[in-house]
Amino acid sequence: MAFYTSGTAQDLLTLAEAIDITLKSNYDIQIARLDTVISDNNATAGNAGLLPNIYAEGSYNYANNNTELELLQINSDGSQAVAPLGIDGAVTETLTGAVNLEYTIFDGFGGFHRLERLRSLDGLTQLLTENLIENVILNTIILYLNVALQQASVAINNAQLTISKERLKRAESDFKFGAINRTSVLRSQVDVKNDSVALRQTQLNYRTSKTQLNAFMGRAPETNFKVNEEVNFLPLKTREDLIETLLENNTVLKLSKKGLSVAEYDFKALKAEQSPKVFLNSGYSYLDQQNEAGQVLALTQDGWNVGVGLRLNIFDGNRTRRNFQNAKIALEQSKLEIDKTELDILTQFTNIYDQHQQAQQDLEIEKSNLDTFKQSFYRSQIDYRNGQISSTDLRSAQLDLSSAKFRIVRATYTLKQKEAELLTITGMLLNQNN
Repeated sequence: MAFYTSGTAQDLLTLAEAIDITLKSNYDIQIARLDTVISDNNATAGNAGLLPNIYAEGSYNYANNNTELELLQINSDGSQAVAPLGIDGAVTETLTGAVNLEYTIFDGFGGFHRLERLRSLDGLTQLLTENLIENVILNTIILYLNVALQQASVAINNAQLTISKERLKRAESDFKFGAINRTSVLRSQVDVKNDSVALRQTQLNYRTSKTQLNAFMGRAPETNFKVNEEVNFLPLKTREDLIETLLENNTVLKLSKKGLSVAEYDFKALKAEQSPKVFLNSGYSYLDQQNEAGQVLALTQDGWNVGVGLRLNIFDGNRTRRNFQNAKIALEQSKLEIDKTELDILTQFTNIYDQHQQAQQDLEIEKSNLDTFKQSFYRSQIDYRNGQISSTDLRSAQLDLSSAKFRIVRATYTLKQKEAELLTITGMLLNQNN
């Protein structure tokens, strides 16, 4: 975002650099970006149940038993006899293996609705990250402008102290030659002390504002730098065009609409649970068994199997019915949330736009008044030297001029902040930053 021009000083920090540092170092942004990776990984056909499940299983069993058997024998004359048989340490080994496939052929298109829901959730996560980045950039701008305000205030107060010191020297000289009384000198000394106190307080505010910006950027708090006080204002669209852009691009409004999309697919997926489900089973199995005791000493089986099944939920304690009703209510809530969000956003926009217009007018008024205060102070200096006004009158003109300069600086940065807030609420801040 090219709000400020770069300087040549090594310790000069431009707004674009401050934003770049913050975006790279901010932990909330890093965590949010990882959330988007997770949500993107989850938005797959497999997670929605649209792909078959294929799994393999196998087992080996070993048994060593003492076996007592009674075998039925048929004699040649047709009579029956029982032949006892005892085997100690009879070993039985069983080896099995299988590969199975399960696939839902039809479930009322619930899988497709679940997939679209996952994709909507992915989009929701992306928008949350975008909203976070917007707020981080806006806060960086606000903190940067505060540093610029305090930096300019230091310069103004420093200039005021210089003027007061010069007036004190003149007062002391005039007193020496008997042109003024001691009271005038004391007043000048008080002014110097007051200006010194004001300067030290402004310098403290300046250091504090830099510390806050450093911390927000993820830098060491004691990192020293200066900022560029020059401000370049961007051309903005008309109020009607800004509203149109807001309704299309505002991130919070997009989040509400994406929430409606998630609710719609939730509703459709739960409705699909009322449909019958047709599923396919298929697999290959293998069995090998060796027995040292028994009539079947060895058994080997292998082959394919396939089947189609149907499942219909007749009664589940009304769980599906209640979930469907709740999803329908949630869908209505999401629609109301969009209307509420749109109203809130338009209200915020109106306030910010009015504040921007007011700040613009204030800046023009303060700029137009500055020449008047300059001329007043200049004339007051001449009149003071000529003995036509008191030091109190001169001091008043001096304070008026300093106050006018400060109001211009404050109005400038207020206008820039409102411009950034307008860009944020209309969804244009990220585009300006790229």
